Amino acid sequence: MDRAKALPDAELPQPGQTVSGPPPPRSWADRDPAAAARLSAARAAVSALAERLNMPQENLITPDTVRRVCWEPPAQVDTESVASALAGYGARRWQIEQVTPALVAALA
Repeated sequence: MDRAKALPDAELPQPGQTVSGPPPPRSWADRDPAAAARLSAARAAVSALAERLNMPQENLITPDTVRRVCWEPPAQVDTESVASALAGYGARRWQIEQVTPALVAALA
């Protein structure tokens, strides 16, 4: 204890980094029911699209990107706004082209 007390501030553990992005999805229903509904619809839409394309949904679009768009959707939910949001989260052009129509429908 004495050795720990004697350490300078620079050698002490620093507080954890703040977490950016939405909370864990399990808490959405309590914190923001509308966001939880958007996420449910978006997950279903992405899953159906991935099945039609015969590819893993994680390759079609990352789950984190879907969560972020559902937690904080664009002010105006249209093709251009959703595509811009997806691009902002690092989605590739082909992913944006495939997923945007499904997400616009799910977010509306």
